[in-house]
Amino acid sequence: MLTYKQLKDLKPEQFEQAADGWHKASSCAEEAKDRLNDAVNPKLRAGLKGQGATAASTRLKQLAESFHYAQVQCGLVRTALNGLAGELRAAKRKLTEAVADAEAAGMSVGGDGSVHYTIKDQGPLLPGGGRVMPGETTVPFTPGLLSPEQSKAYGFAERIEDALREAGRVDHEYAQTLRRLITTATLKVTAGDWADSRKDRSAVGKAADDYLDPVPKDRTPQQNAAWWKSLSDQERADYTSLYPASVGKLDGIPTEARDEANRAVFNEKRAQYQMELDNYPPEPKVRYITAGKAGSIPDSDDKAKWQKWHDRQEHLKSVLNGMKRIQTRFDDTGTAGFDNYGPNKDNPGQKGLPPAYLLGFDPDNNGRAIIANGNPDTADHTAVMVPGMNTTLGGINKSQIASDNLWQATSAQPGNPKVSTINWFGYDSPSGMINASRDDAAERGAPDLNRFLDGLETTQGGPGASHTTVIGHSYGSNVVGFASKTGDLGADDIIFAGSPGVGLGHADELDAPKGHVWNEKAGNDNLVPELGRFTHGGGSDAAVPSDKDFGANRMTTHDGDHGGYWWEGSEGLRNQAYVVTGRGGRVDLED
Repeated sequence: MLTYKQLKDLKPEQFEQAADGWHKASSCAEEAKDRLNDAVNPKLRAGLKGQGATAASTRLKQLAESFHYAQVQCGLVRTALNGLAGELRAAKRKLTEAVADAEAAGMSVGGDGSVHYTIKDQGPLLPGGGRVMPGETTVPFTPGLLSPEQSKAYGFAERIEDALREAGRVDHEYAQTLRRLITTATLKVTAGDWADSRKDRSAVGKAADDYLDPVPKDRTPQQNAAWWKSLSDQERADYTSLYPASVGKLDGIPTEARDEANRAVFNEKRAQYQMELDNYPPEPKVRYITAGKAGSIPDSDDKAKWQKWHDRQEHLKSVLNGMKRIQTRFDDTGTAGFDNYGPNKDNPGQKGLPPAYLLGFDPDNNGRAIIANGNPDTADHTAVMVPGMNTTLGGINKSQIASDNLWQATSAQPGNPKVSTINWFGYDSPSGMINASRDDAAERGAPDLNRFLDGLETTQGGPGASHTTVIGHSYGSNVVGFASKTGDLGADDIIFAGSPGVGLGHADELDAPKGHVWNEKAGNDNLVPELGRFTHGGGSDAAVPSDKDFGANRMTTHDGDHGGYWWEGSEGLRNQAYVVTGRGGRVDLED
């Protein structure tokens, strides 16, 4: 426990000054990481080829990850020191107030924290004065045995003791926490390092639970933005270090802040899943029992255990595959990208992809991920793409390639427009035709899409700051339709591709300016709209976006199937690029 003199002389600002130093170290690591990922490595890959270049690029990626790990760990040290300073300041304030109150009552406090008092109305059994040490146990109170002065002295001593006890507790907890943050210096960061980082965050969070209030929940993007702006740079950094999963979900705060938070969650979750898979238990045995004419059948309890074992293993593999694909997109910054989608995949004229921003990430269940090509906060044109049925985190490859290809096509438009394309896998996509025939997933996902778009508008600076196009593919168009019905979609243009219906009968009912609803239906993509009109269109007589009566601008596209709307170099992709960049007058339309 701290002594009275130690707490009295304590200067909490010294810990905050140390935290500032760790903040600078964290910021330097972040800058080095970003420079390696977004400038040095892309130039290396673009300018050099061969085994040597590949080996150098791999080492640079490892170094960038090491800087990221250092950024996260330095941030946790900074947060712990700020929490320590805040809680010790509170304990010292209690001590200072207790001493001030004692002195105001005519008493004095010694260098050891003892409270000295004088009895004004001295009786025959009471001494003229005395002192009480902090922590001293009083005798049971008996009327007439203790004078009012003695009682007050005991009260002040108890308050001093409480302050010392509180300071001692804080000192002990933070000492243990800071010792946890010691790590081994190495170039290559392992899954164990990231898993340990997650435990470190939990330890800092337990110690600093009185330092920061919880991250606000269930607020509008505008309220989130106002809260974020109200924080100091130090507080923002501490919230990001301590509560990255919560910060990363906040629609309305800057893209770079969300990306920083979600990247930490991404790396830690990836490590957690990989370690779980690496140490997965052996396959459980299933006993078979005799069941008369049915022969031998598996024991129901054993079968249930095996199914749970199998499903979890498959989930781990799938999610790790999706994370690998997302990491590939991070690594593809400055290159043409991981493009195997369409007949012109080897086009040498492609531009290098911009930095990617992770605006949402959750590996649970089917998983969720929101990935932006380029920073939408500063984009002149923004496209938000909503994928269709059977989309999972493990299968995010195709929707990410579509987003990458759309960015390539839009950024190649005249004038080099500043564009951000966003792969918004932010809802629970239905699996299978039966589930996809229902509107449940669209109804649940629509509010999240509305809130995300509202958040984009907030960070961009208002409705007119960026031209926004919302694109729904297959079942994703139904999500867009419900978002348009139930809230402010905030779209300047809407594009449907391979739509089974949007829950509305005419383009004018959608939340977009008149004449700014567009549709594409491939030559061999008839089954989806024909089946969809009975489920999402409202019946056999209802119009779907590919019908002329629906009133959408029907763009020409490829003759392929349901999955080819973002083939590189295709007519349909070119038409979408015209719409996204506000050049709808250039679109080729069907008769």
